[in-house]
Amino acid sequence: MEVSKLFSLQAFFYSGMLSLTIVGTAHATPSASLQKGQMSAAGQSANSAAKTYQSQLGFRFAFKDPYVVDKTQEGKGTIVLRNRSLTTQAVGSDQPAPVNSNVQSQSSPGDKITISRFDNPQRLSARQWAEQNKTVSLFDQQQSDYRSYNFAGEPAVSYSWCTTNTCGDSIIVPSRDGRKIFVLSAFYEYPGNAVRWDFKRMAGRFQLTQ
Repeated sequence: MEVSKLFSLQAFFYSGMLSLTIVGTAHATPSASLQKGQMSAAGQSANSAAKTYQSQLGFRFAFKDPYVVDKTQEGKGTIVLRNRSLTTQAVGSDQPAPVNSNVQSQSSPGDKITISRFDNPQRLSARQWAEQNKTVSLFDQQQSDYRSYNFAGEPAVSYSWCTTNTCGDSIIVPSRDGRKIFVLSAFYEYPGNAVRWDFKRMAGRFQLTQ
């Protein structure tokens, strides 16, 4: 049975499961790179091998099929990961996506993962940047309290948010020198969508290179 996003989101968070995406650009604009990234396969098996993408934006990460890297916005400061198999209509649920089962994971056509780089000339902390760039960070749209922790070797914040149009999980982390801010995000229509689990796995393999 299809349920509303708001009801699904509330039910999901009330269950005590907090997961770790970003929409629009207004007061902050992703910083651009003029060089193209490089991709290399970590193995030969399309079904099980992870691939590593290293971006000239200053990071690298590992991901697996069915995700593919969309580099068309990299020159504007953003990398997008999409599930190339998503062609069906969304089916709502307030339950977590199936993990390690034969049941097909729940997904929606608009599901995606983004990584964007922004200039941070004032060397704000992750929380300060999120609070001062709410149009981009959606920090004021939190659905639960944010989490402060060490991510990719730097102090970061993560939180889940929801607008009237979509929901997401975001991680905000500064670069090593503090002059850049990276925003990792997962977009989803329903809280149980598998992209949230895929995002957490990908984030666990995220590394800063600058």
